[in-house]
Amino acid sequence: MTRNHDVVVVNGRPARVRSVPLLAEHQIGHYPEFRAFFSSVFGLDADPFRAPGVIRVGGRHYELVFVGYSGQPFPAGVRIAALVPGLEPMDEEQALSDLWAFVAWMIDGVGGAWDVGALKKTGRIYRISGRRV
Repeated sequence: MTRNHDVVVVNGRPARVRSVPLLAEHQIGHYPEFRAFFSSVFGLDADPFRAPGVIRVGGRHYELVFVGYSGQPFPAGVRIAALVPGLEPMDEEQALSDLWAFVAWMIDGVGGAWDVGALKKTGRIYRISGRRV
């Protein structure tokens, strides 16, 4: 289904971590395939009230909180946060690189008109660096 991009969906949140916000996308429904991808990968159709989704990129964990809005299909949005051990500082450069890996993984999983090449081109246009893209 998807190329790896070092992204693994894991069950459960690691212990003794804090949540550091990275990204919020309030309208994933602008491309319905995004909603379908997240629903499939994280089982949201079967249990929309389940605990947040957790992924691992390399050895680092990230939490995906899916958001619903009145009158819109679920999930309507997603918030992504780094799960940082204890009071350790977050490596912002690594988190950005991992976020690019996550987006590439998602784009591969969604398929369709967008592909990782288009993602890279968009990153260059907006001058967004990402080692892993």
